[in-house]
Amino acid sequence: MDLQASGRALGETIAGLAAWAVEEVRRDLPRPVLEAGRSVIADRYDVSTEGQLHPIGQVLRSWLGTLIRSDDRAAARKAKADRVELVLPDAEIFRTRVDVNAIISRRGDAALRARLQQHSPLPPQRAVLAYALVGPGTAGRITVDVAVAHRATVERAARLARERSDKWQIVADRSDASPLILADSKAGADVRLWQSPVVRVLVAVAAALICLAAVSDRFERQADRIAAQRDILLEEARDLRRQRSVRAEVEPALLFAESYVGLGDLLDGLADAMTDPDMPDAIARLDLQSPDAVRVLPADPARGSILLPLGRPTDAESGS
Repeated sequence: MDLQASGRALGETIAGLAAWAVEEVRRDLPRPVLEAGRSVIADRYDVSTEGQLHPIGQVLRSWLGTLIRSDDRAAARKAKADRVELVLPDAEIFRTRVDVNAIISRRGDAALRARLQQHSPLPPQRAVLAYALVGPGTAGRITVDVAVAHRATVERAARLARERSDKWQIVADRSDASPLILADSKAGADVRLWQSPVVRVLVAVAAALICLAAVSDRFERQADRIAAQRDILLEEARDLRRQRSVRAEVEPALLFAESYVGLGDLLDGLADAMTDPDMPDAIARLDLQSPDAVRVLPADPARGSILLPLGRPTDAESGS
């Protein structure tokens, strides 16, 4: 039993802290984002001191789970709601703001209520107390908003609410935050932690963040692969450019060299030419004639030069 109570206290604490954290995050979001996908979930009524109900608007929930209290202009839409929210007049409510020890705020609803009851002007049996965490206070303490109403007043409002719907809430309005709930038709029900709307929103946000992280990681891996392929293609392009540059420099020299007869053929041709009886006894100079002939200049100026073909076929010469 103690373990079950400890688990319930832990669940209440986590839900309370989560609600406070989500409320803090919502403060910085633009109004269009907060109200995206809103739908009506309850009709709002003011409870007069005479016990009369006056419609003042509606309660709406957005896709982010945000509850929005609208004015009476939204009620003109005539959207159907299956629950009601009754707002007690300020004259019937005692309000205060208290700084409590952070350890007490983590011990669960019962421990925190016992601590806050010390600030109530009414004895516990005649009072209904509602509270909400505001945020960090001074010296590491936690600031809590407290509202106290007469139990008879709350019970009278609850009877009026039951006449309208089986699902209802009695609240004390706050100008800068969500109302404090003094009574609820679900009071006493065993609500598990995962059934809390705030926790569900946190789970949905966490799941969305995980999905976004997975998608982002996938795109990062694809980007890395594309970058690696780009680097490979750039290196191949640089190599082809270098090969083209080298070829542009070497190819003319190769073509020029190919236009002349090979050294072996040249030596063989000269060997054959030297055995020719018309060759002069003394040679002043040999001039290689493109593509396959040698001009022999004799030492005797009286003799003319001799052009010796080196045996390359005529069709090969014309083809080069």
